[in-house]
Amino acid sequence: MIRISVICVLVTLMFSCKEGKETQNRSSPRIRKNTSVVSPAQNQTITRGTEITVSIETNDEYPIDSVQVSVDGLGEIFTIGDFSYTIPNRKVGEQRIRIKVFSGSDTETHQRKVVILSETAPEELTYEIQNTYPHNTDDYTQGLLIKDGWLFESTGQTGKSTFKKKNLESGEDIQVVNLASELFGEGLAEFNNEFYQLTWTSGQGFVYNENMEQVRTFSYQVQGWGLTTIGNELVLTDETEKLYYVDPESFTISREIQVYDDQGKVDSLNELEVIDGLIYANVYQEDFVVVVDPETGEVLQKIDFTGLLSDEEAREADVLNGIAYDSETGRIFVTGKWWPKLFEVTFEPKTIQ
Repeated sequence: MIRISVICVLVTLMFSCKEGKETQNRSSPRIRKNTSVVSPAQNQTITRGTEITVSIETNDEYPIDSVQVSVDGLGEIFTIGDFSYTIPNRKVGEQRIRIKVFSGSDTETHQRKVVILSETAPEELTYEIQNTYPHNTDDYTQGLLIKDGWLFESTGQTGKSTFKKKNLESGEDIQVVNLASELFGEGLAEFNNEFYQLTWTSGQGFVYNENMEQVRTFSYQVQGWGLTTIGNELVLTDETEKLYYVDPESFTISREIQVYDDQGKVDSLNELEVIDGLIYANVYQEDFVVVVDPETGEVLQKIDFTGLLSDEEAREADVLNGIAYDSETGRIFVTGKWWPKLFEVTFEPKTIQ
């Protein structure tokens, strides 16, 4: 009897509350569509160049007249519900497919994200050491480049970050600019006889003239990792698989590409260099550099730098980071964070054991 009484009281209270409120009709704000996309599936992985089956389901009251499929603004019209479609661009990585269904004067639009992989594995390369030069083990290398025969370097670590001009062969510091103690130096690039230096998480960068005098600053919204120059643009990395193309004057991001090979994305892209129109990117905490097509993001080659340092040298050093190209001589140099040596190297095909 006691249990029944309690239930009765609760029911009475519930009805009393309803009587005191204005009745409201609740419905989902999401519009129900007459059509649905069966294929491609959301986040489906596709090899570049492979045809995608596009399949649309509809109800009897919504006959499909035609379907438009587009990527990057490039679209095609199809007049049947199920058909094959090939993505028109050559980019790898995540891409969004826009599917627009026409029925009489009505339209419904769907979005599908797919992941495009390269159809070929990167060419495997290794190195041959041509010369070895001293490198300051106090320098936590973040950016590296060569201009007019001089080695320029951006170094990291809070309270110890610098922008340096060095004698390439001796490793001697010729000129040093110290960053503010709270900043962590990162990537370095040269454009139109000016140097651009990133910092890690402050969103603050610096521009220097040929005499290494700071002439202006710039800001950006992502983390600052690597930086290089290609054509009339700068290319920036953060901690992801993305390469950001940046206007040197405004430092606004104009576009971005994603770096993928035949297995998936290659993230943690770090220090950068451009050699013969291709982007060479260090991969943070790895002993290899990837060579990337600057238009598609495809990894074309992978250079294995395992064993550059002896086991004893490696114990006192940090990871590989830093690749510089001397366009006047064609020489290529690599080093790393707190490394005792700068190596002049050439590349050759890797023999797979």
